[in-house]
Amino acid sequence: MHNQPPAQRRPILYLVYATPLEGGSVIEDTVAAGDEDQAYQKARALYPRGRYDVTVYLQSADDD
Repeated sequence: MHNQPPAQRRPILYLVYATPLEGGSVIEDTVAAGDEDQAYQKARALYPRGRYDVTVYLQSADDD
């Protein structure tokens, strides 16, 4: 078997939608992470809880 340890896996690209809590346009961004939890943590580092509502989605291979 050629299973790689988790630390060796390639990062996956996740889409981030950050909505300012005090109004304004939704910010669309991306983060590279090993899994959805890590992607959410990275998004929260960029867009703090007290200022943004954050949603993270796995970017599918067929997205343009």
